[in-house]
Amino acid sequence: MRHDELYLVDLVDNVRAVQDYLEDVTRERWDTDRVLRDAVLYRMLLLGEIASSLPDDLRDRYPDVAWRQIRAFRNLAIHRYFGVDWAVVWKIAHEEPPVLEAQVLTIIRNEYPDLARTLMLDAPPNTEPGQAPEPPPQPTG
Repeated sequence: MRHDELYLVDLVDNVRAVQDYLEDVTRERWDTDRVLRDAVLYRMLLLGEIASSLPDDLRDRYPDVAWRQIRAFRNLAIHRYFGVDWAVVWKIAHEEPPVLEAQVLTIIRNEYPDLARTLMLDAPPNTEPGQAPEPPPQPTG
């Protein structure tokens, strides 16, 4: 597997981790759970690192992806110029991952169809990687 492919798979993994970490998390818990905030921020920083590692020509082919903003968030957060605004992280972590995940999965399908098949990205939504799709419902009667 090439570096570009690994980076894209890693992007999806980190986006999904953010979504998993925040599943059923209330704003109150977010505000009081430092470990949770740190875990989400770490994954978001990784997204910036990975986005920076992708070749320019790949990023240029997909201008709708917020590559520059992803990298800028990483740079701002890592250097803590003004401290981390956890309300902003909360907002970004809830709004952006589903969009980014869909965009990166599209890139994988377009650029690396063999990888998409390996990851079962062309499988029905009820199929987990390594699992056969559920059979269609049988007609009754």
